[in-house]
Amino acid sequence: MALRSYLSTAPATALVRTRLYLLPFIAVFIPIFAVLVLQLADIPGYETWVTAWLGEYLVFALAGTIFYFVTVNRHVASLRERESILAEWTSYPDTRYRRLVHGLGFALGCVCIVGGLLLALSDHLVINPLPAVGGAMIGQAITGGRQRTYTLFESGLCVRRSKTFNYQFVPCTQLRSLDLTDDRLEIRRGLPWPLPIRCATTPMTQPQQVAAAIERALESGGDID
Repeated sequence: MALRSYLSTAPATALVRTRLYLLPFIAVFIPIFAVLVLQLADIPGYETWVTAWLGEYLVFALAGTIFYFVTVNRHVASLRERESILAEWTSYPDTRYRRLVHGLGFALGCVCIVGGLLLALSDHLVINPLPAVGGAMIGQAITGGRQRTYTLFESGLCVRRSKTFNYQFVPCTQLRSLDLTDDRLEIRRGLPWPLPIRCATTPMTQPQQVAAAIERALESGGDID
């Protein structure tokens, strides 16, 4: 399916329209926490189950991650071919947002690491995903302030963090409102996106024109249902 999404734009666009491209990526994390619950509940036999399915899980996790990245990137490539770019700008999260992301990431990461170590000492867990999750959160917090490139199309907003190859795509139907001040541009979005998009206006050459383009996109509502 990932290869088909890469070779043809139709499957990638259909998957993004229906949000189905998120399912394999989300499903990767379900077995991790399922194993943790089984261990805490002291259900016998889970070690045999984990050993028997570990290879299949690793293959599925790799395939799900590749599927997610290929589908989104192919959809963004198709947007560049089919739709006009309404606005494009490069910026980084404003200072307040960076502090929030750094603080939450480090706090939650430390809680997962410490909690995982305490559980390992008290319950003798064979498999303990919490330290790895905590490390990933801390890593995300460290890189959360990187510069980003934003590209606004008629159907949605594409975001790419610097020094990465993957995109995040937010449909116009998920964009809720816009707030522009002297130091930051904030785009509020609906679920499942918990935090708004906040950009510092200092690196932006024409923030007023960018805000006007976003306002027009909000009024049109995009074409993704």
